Amino acid sequence: MPDGPIRDDFAYTNFGLFDFFRRDYRVHFIFGVPMFLSRYRNTALALALSLMPTFSVAQDAFGTLTARLDGVERTWFLTALEEESQSFGMTVTAASMKSFSLWGQPTAETVAEVKDSLLLGFDVMTVGGSKIPLNVSLTYLADGWKSGWLANEEDQIVFSLTTLEEVGGGLFVEGSFTAAAHYSDTLVSGQVDPSQTMQIEGSFSATLPKALLKDQ
Repeated sequence: MPDGPIRDDFAYTNFGLFDFFRRDYRVHFIFGVPMFLSRYRNTALALALSLMPTFSVAQDAFGTLTARLDGVERTWFLTALEEESQSFGMTVTAASMKSFSLWGQPTAETVAEVKDSLLLGFDVMTVGGSKIPLNVSLTYLADGWKSGWLANEEDQIVFSLTTLEEVGGGLFVEGSFTAAAHYSDTLVSGQVDPSQTMQIEGSFSATLPKALLKDQ
């Protein structure tokens, strides 16, 4: 866990040595069970998520993603149903790294909605006394995993981590991002059409509860 708050802005830097932590594999939680997945290439994940029920009772919102999609500002909610959530934070001790998946729900009343959701993923690696963001990706699932917009390359995203600190209820993270996302009509495959681009500018703020913080 971090020693204290990080207040400086760090530009997104891609360290290829640790690319496999986010570009090739991701831990995802379905009803609290960690699953190691090949990102955007696992059709089983897409099917499982598309069949999951949309909960509409007793959600707890612990953060938000706010973004402008083609100039229209919207807010997505980071939610949990007791200890179940599509968002998580994970510490990879051997790599001095923390991995975050912030899955924004279109309303504060859902916890597992896929359609019209916004997914922000990033890692933070400790190098000396610095916390360096890397392997940032942003996905707008306009029609679930069927179609949407994806930015997961270094030259597509400007990312700033402004705060990372322990708080009484868990771990607080906040920052901002600007992405040039490409359209995909088969989003789960990771294949995009570079000729179709949408600008997405936004920010995030969340206090991940301890129940959603895992160690690897």
